Amino acid sequence: MDSQPSRISIDDSPNRLKIVGVVDSHTAGQLRDAIQTHGQTDDDLVLDLSDVEFIDSSGLRIIVNAHSELEAAGRQLVLVHTSPAVTRLLEITGLHEHLHLR
Repeated sequence: MDSQPSRISIDDSPNRLKIVGVVDSHTAGQLRDAIQTHGQTDDDLVLDLSDVEFIDSSGLRIIVNAHSELEAAGRQLVLVHTSPAVTRLLEITGLHEHLHLR
């Protein structure tokens, strides 16, 4: 059993977050906090998920909640360059038809 906590790094620029690593119950809070911080503008928010190695339901919940909150504010959460792991999860859950993917 791996005793190391999961890790992500978040590279940010205005209205864009690049997520690197594993998004799970150990790191979902970091993702949520980053989205909330960058979601305070009037612009759409772009998540670059090209370097996400794994994402579980807690990470997916953060993305779905952010999508809903931004939509309610008249903005979009746009997922770009989804990694194979993210793409597979979005397809399995059917969310690829509801989220904004580019």
